[in-house]
Amino acid sequence: MQKALTDKTIEALKPEPKRYEVHDLRCPGLSLRVMPSGRKTFNIKFRYGVTQKRMKLGVYPRLSLATAREKANALLQQVDEGVDPTKRRRTTDMRVENVCREFIRLHAQPRNKSWREAERILEREFISQYAQCDIREIKRWHVLEIMDAAQARRAYYQANRILSHVRKLFNWCVERGILEASPIVGLKPPTPEKSRERFLTDDEIKRVLRACRNEVYPFRQIVPMLLATAQRRGELTEMRWSEVDLEEKVWVIPAERAKNGKEHYVPLSEFAIGLLNEVPRFLDCDYVFTTTRRSPVSGYSKWLRRLSAESETSGWRYHDLRRTAATNLAKLKVSQPVTEKILNHISGVVSGIALVYNRYDFADETRDALEKWGQRLTELTADAVAD
Repeated sequence: MQKALTDKTIEALKPEPKRYEVHDLRCPGLSLRVMPSGRKTFNIKFRYGVTQKRMKLGVYPRLSLATAREKANALLQQVDEGVDPTKRRRTTDMRVENVCREFIRLHAQPRNKSWREAERILEREFISQYAQCDIREIKRWHVLEIMDAAQARRAYYQANRILSHVRKLFNWCVERGILEASPIVGLKPPTPEKSRERFLTDDEIKRVLRACRNEVYPFRQIVPMLLATAQRRGELTEMRWSEVDLEEKVWVIPAERAKNGKEHYVPLSEFAIGLLNEVPRFLDCDYVFTTTRRSPVSGYSKWLRRLSAESETSGWRYHDLRRTAATNLAKLKVSQPVTEKILNHISGVVSGIALVYNRYDFADETRDALEKWGQRLTELTADAVAD
């Protein structure tokens, strides 16, 4: 039954032996259910996805017709925005500190292998400033203040990173219904970024390898291993003994630690095996590089500064060692698809449709390439010691 509900028509509805419903013509989805006992209840019906759902709004006359229509329209608006109003949601603490923690736990951690970097930047740059503020009160100028402070201390790229992570946070808040709109829509990174091209020359490699030989575990082995394997710093420094097969000469990076989320097999050259044989093994500790026996090694930035000073090199980062390895593989006439496979890239020469159909893993070629590169590193190490 359909009617344009009014208080007069509602009061005129009489109970029957079986319950029945009257649908409001003025508010699609709103209905009044009349029970045999005479009780009259407002309900809202809507379709969420492919599912038809019903939600009780309240009992007439405690809930007036006008209020029922307002509630019904508000719930239908949530459905239009992709929110299921039947799902009970806990009350959210809207303080910046709490919302950022929830963002890291629910969004960044499950989706981003480098979520700790996002956590670190938000903690140091955003939470430290506005921890107890209601996130709904954060304005555009608050974010600009943080970015301006980073630029004032000459951390130009850091200002870009701050904007990137805060933008993701606000977009997530909009998706969750915490904010109506992001306050930094259209805000552009303050510093243009250029792709890095830095790689170490043979002379620089020799000086760095010589400086590493004057170090002690674990830093003595880390940079040479980064060069020998061409893998990312985070993947190497979190290496476990359970991932390494010294007899088969292979290191398997599990999918949960690989940047592209795919398990990656890294052949180990004789040079790399020699480095691992230098590494001490601790009882009940699976980490290869550790100083606490409970967590991976840390303090990379401090050590990089010391290593740069001792080797009299400058302007390079750990990630530039991957570029150095890739450049030298090209010098050794290694094909680009093989180099991409070693680097565990999925957006290089073999990508798109070719990647779907070409499932060849280049296992023999990657092993041969890294062995040649290992031999070259052995030669450079010998030259460094002779010098």
